[in-house]
Amino acid sequence: MAHRDLRFAAVMGLYTFLSAATFLLGKAATDALPILVLGLFRFLIAGSAFLLLAWVRGLDLWSVARTDWRAYAWAGFLGVVVNQLAFLGGLSFTLPSHAALLYALTPTVVLLLAWARGQERPGPRKLGGLVLAFSGVLVLLSGKVGAGALPPRWILGDLLVLVAVIAWAGYTVVSRPLVQRHGAQRATTLSILFGLALFAPFGLMGLPRLVPAAVPPMAWVGLVYLGLGTSVVAYLLWCHALSMKEASRVAISTNAQPVATALLAWLFYGTAITPAFAVGTVLVLGGVLLTQW
Repeated sequence: MAHRDLRFAAVMGLYTFLSAATFLLGKAATDALPILVLGLFRFLIAGSAFLLLAWVRGLDLWSVARTDWRAYAWAGFLGVVVNQLAFLGGLSFTLPSHAALLYALTPTVVLLLAWARGQERPGPRKLGGLVLAFSGVLVLLSGKVGAGALPPRWILGDLLVLVAVIAWAGYTVVSRPLVQRHGAQRATTLSILFGLALFAPFGLMGLPRLVPAAVPPMAWVGLVYLGLGTSVVAYLLWCHALSMKEASRVAISTNAQPVATALLAWLFYGTAITPAFAVGTVLVLGGVLLTQW
């Protein structure tokens, strides 16, 4: 059991590090590339990589896809279409640190979904944690920047990221039984491929807006990182963790992301850590810990 817990901690530690970089490099990509094109290219890269890995390992995808196509289509819709449209769109408007803090709500939203599906009945402590966590979001959305109010574009971006978090929590709940039946790599590959098929029409609509010569090198780096580092390595780590622990335990292990992202944003972008962000972080993480303790 100790070895299994140590392996789980190592998997989630690496996932948290990769995810913190996702918010920063993703911001560079969303600032320069059309969102629909960015999502399309990201999952073309990821889908190609997953197909190559499946071919190398000789994984049977077709029979699994035929058997569980509805579940994989639903997972792809939540994890790729809704999550990416909202996440990339939101990140283009708000700060990486805000996006990371909102993603810390994932375990709380997972609990809410489990409650709605009748899988769990939260007691007073967990209900108090839900209220505390979402009060932290309200503090974040109503915060000040210097002497002025939070810019409207940041508020819009935060709300879009919140939609992405809800979609990711739904993807987590839907994916766990698929991972348990078919394994992390096969389940992730099929979710990505189904999601890509659903996302492709939206991405193609954005191609006329792409001007490659106007895209700076760092945006291309961000795109490749999103396609390989986040959508391949991090997705596989996430699904591998789901094969070891229940969804809520996996989700709560990501709570170091806001702190890591805020520090990296301060180091590389000079983004100030505002009092509202600090208070919101304490409330969100405190509430999340209460819901999972």
